[in-house]
Amino acid sequence: MKILLKKMLRDFKDHKIQFLSIFLMAFLGVFAFTGISGEVVGLSDVSSHYYEDTNLADGWVYGEDLDNDTFENIKNMEEIKDAEREMVVNTVANYSSDPDITLHILEGKQKISKFYLFKGKDFDENDKDGIWIDKRFADARDLDIGDRITLKFDGKKVSKTIRGIVFSPEYVYYIQEGSLLPDFKQVGYAYISSKAANFDVEYNTITLDSYEELEEKDFKSDLYELMPRSKFVQFLHRDNNIGVKTLNEEINQHQMFSGVFPIIFVLVALLTLLTTMSRLISSQRTQIGALKAMGYSNKSIIYHYLLYGFFLSLTGSILGLIIGPMTIPRLFYPSMSLMYSLPHWGPAWNLTFFVVAALMVIFSVAVTFISVKSISDENPADSIKPKAPKPVSSDFIEKTKIWEKLSFNERWNYRDAKRNKVRAIMSIFGVFACALLIISAFGMYDSMNDVKDWQYEQIYQYSSKLLLNENITDSQLDYLLDETNGEGIMEEAIELKYKGNKKTGTLTVLNESELYKTTDINRNYIQLDPNGIAISDRMAEILGLEIGDKVRWHVVGNPKWIDSEITETYSIPFGQGIMMSPKVYEKVGGDDYNYSTNTILTKENISKNYTGVDSISTREDIVSGWDSITEAMNLMVFVLIFFAIVLAVVVLYNLGLLSFTEIQRELATLKVLGFNSRSLRRLLLTQNLWFSTIGFILSIPGAYLLMIIMMGSAGEDYYFPINIYLWNLLLSFILTFGLSVIVNLMFSRKIKKVNMVESLKSNE
Repeated sequence: MKILLKKMLRDFKDHKIQFLSIFLMAFLGVFAFTGISGEVVGLSDVSSHYYEDTNLADGWVYGEDLDNDTFENIKNMEEIKDAEREMVVNTVANYSSDPDITLHILEGKQKISKFYLFKGKDFDENDKDGIWIDKRFADARDLDIGDRITLKFDGKKVSKTIRGIVFSPEYVYYIQEGSLLPDFKQVGYAYISSKAANFDVEYNTITLDSYEELEEKDFKSDLYELMPRSKFVQFLHRDNNIGVKTLNEEINQHQMFSGVFPIIFVLVALLTLLTTMSRLISSQRTQIGALKAMGYSNKSIIYHYLLYGFFLSLTGSILGLIIGPMTIPRLFYPSMSLMYSLPHWGPAWNLTFFVVAALMVIFSVAVTFISVKSISDENPADSIKPKAPKPVSSDFIEKTKIWEKLSFNERWNYRDAKRNKVRAIMSIFGVFACALLIISAFGMYDSMNDVKDWQYEQIYQYSSKLLLNENITDSQLDYLLDETNGEGIMEEAIELKYKGNKKTGTLTVLNESELYKTTDINRNYIQLDPNGIAISDRMAEILGLEIGDKVRWHVVGNPKWIDSEITETYSIPFGQGIMMSPKVYEKVGGDDYNYSTNTILTKENISKNYTGVDSISTREDIVSGWDSITEAMNLMVFVLIFFAIVLAVVVLYNLGLLSFTEIQRELATLKVLGFNSRSLRRLLLTQNLWFSTIGFILSIPGAYLLMIIMMGSAGEDYYFPINIYLWNLLLSFILTFGLSVIVNLMFSRKIKKVNMVESLKSNE
């Protein structure tokens, strides 16, 4: 066994490049899979444990003046395990720029949707001077335990001492109305006890803890029977909580990335291991024959070579399993934490990671076993001889006149590829995988830029967007419209239903506007019928309806549902929903729906605070928010491009080395016949370019299909156009073919060093 151990160490030294490639392919395959997936698993685990530890509500009932009888009736429902009451109001903090704070006035100590205490003392329902505030707002405003904060709403004032700084599972994602990115200096939440209120508490929210998942339709029917219509406003299922929903969509999108791209890496790694190990064993058949002639049993020889694949793939897989989740996920945390508020961030491992690592090792060992078993079964006299080259018979192409017109370079490469089909297929597949990842990654980057240009350059023509206070007077509105030279529109959150499908969306009510344009799916401007009702193409696709169908909808907070016939469609990248004129809105809504301008759009850059305006969003603010939202996806794109390039270099170099080893005798023969090194380099370069061209062409439709899958996972509120631009193909072509050329040049010195005598006598 000592002799076999020395042989192994000598082989590692003599064939270090091939062994290194085996190690790298195992490492890269597991590293890419566990690294990208580790971010998703970590985010999913952290959020699910957070929801579980804080007992996030299964639903919320919103109403007006929810008295004891109503509360007890709901609490005693068959589906409900427990329920709690609170008064939730929108307040303004006493700071510059009037930040919005959602204040929760709790009836008692929380058991449902408990906040997570980051700092300070736990909630005390008997504390009449204490307030517990949002951690992100506290950091943005430099607040700490013991500071005083004053909140105002409806002529009332709440001035309290900060007892605790907290996170809340209900506010994993929360933004100021009209914004895309949270501005924690301008928005937050807080909790006080009902005993700390210096006004009459009118409970308007009930948090629910159910025995099992609530069926929204059936549960709402039960609520209608229990509650007077005058009191009931809305039931919100846990899955429709803006924070839970947005984070879940983010996780699902990243899950799609981790479920598609890393698998490509693993597949390429496994196939490369197959080629490398089988060729390595085949190149040592003479040594295997010599070992058998010396008396080593087949079993000993097989175990000896199994250790090659086992140790290399095991080491690479273990390192990938450890380093992947510890490094790649941390690249995403800075951009993700700008959007989401979680008490902890961290990667996680799951069983799939270990399964992939184990499969990498098992596959490598299996390939090694199959390769060495076929040689070990031969008798020593046969195996000690080099394997005879495969005979290649003439095929149909070689019997045509086309063959006669081909150069020697082309003929030689054609026959070499035909003789070594596995290597040829692997080379094509390696280029295909590399180009597929690069083209689709650049394509997704283009799609995000297209959405940005479409939404903010074509559709939105305004420079500032003013969100108005719901109590604004007509005179104040007229003044603002005149002062800003603006246009008034109405935007509301709505629910839509069609044939059992229920979705949330945006209702936009406006007349023909110069500041808010409408487009079709090809980004051409269109004019909507002022007497009709239009639905966005994406929303129509989600609901499964067409022009002429009737959709049910209602404004969130208004219990009256309306049936409306869809007359046309429009396209918008995000903010899916329906659109109509004020005249149609009041016609279909009747007395329960009166048009009221709640948003002003203007070409002017507004920075002045006006009475009656809740917040102002400039074009720069909104675009900056979009850039922050897409930062994580852009980072994912660049990670994929990096891995694709590394993968291509390792695969192409490994296959190039194998190719050079296999045809070394042919190269020596050509050198004897008078071919110089430059001609031989051109010979190998031609073959590389052939394989690269085939792989690249196949990758284009593959990348388009992959982009459809990936961009379709962005969430129901988004529509991403799928385009592969010429610059994308050119840059991907340059990268792919550039790598092929570079790898080919790396073998230039090897061609010069080919020992003609040794190579030609190798088969004697």
